Amino acid sequence: MRTILFRVIMIAILGMTLPFTSCIFKNGDVVINESVCVNLEEVQTAGTFTTFAVADKFKEVLERKLEQHSRGKKDVKSIHMVSATFKTTYVKPHDWNVTGDIDIARQDDPDGPMTDGPAPLVVFEDQSLKELRGRPTDADLLSDGVDLVDRALESLLNDEDPRLILLVENETVSPTPSESDPMEFKVRVCVNFQMVIDLGKKDKDK
Repeated sequence: MRTILFRVIMIAILGMTLPFTSCIFKNGDVVINESVCVNLEEVQTAGTFTTFAVADKFKEVLERKLEQHSRGKKDVKSIHMVSATFKTTYVKPHDWNVTGDIDIARQDDPDGPMTDGPAPLVVFEDQSLKELRGRPTDADLLSDGVDLVDRALESLLNDEDPRLILLVENETVSPTPSESDPMEFKVRVCVNFQMVIDLGKKDKDK
């Protein structure tokens, strides 16, 4: 796969958009998969554009899961990114093929400098928007971007509140949008991560 994305008209951050999954092992560890998602709605009349989107609900999602299991951050044995998915929920008046790059950066203060990155995360090349409809499509991730996300997730355990920025550099769209033929679409982008929590001895015999 390779890029999409764009000037954000409306962004909604949703926690836990993957079906809830967890598994408790005999040693008392529970493995939980979670997501933070960004919904994007876009109208473009040119094929080349730059934009960004913000994902900032990681701390909220983590603390909610820990509260559900009556545990604290010290009980988290590991946390890391496992995937990113894209899903087109609306596209008109016809299909569009997009090419570009998505970098990711950390910027905890919206008015401050980047505190980590940017680093390359995903590249899309001649990607059909209509092919991204239906079930969420896994992106081919680049290691530098994944490492940045993992550092941000690890910082949650030190009571930090990471704010991640998706930096989109769209290079071309085919056919090229215009005032008479604008490109309109909606896409959901999800960062999916996994945490391992130690439930302690009281759960090991269950």
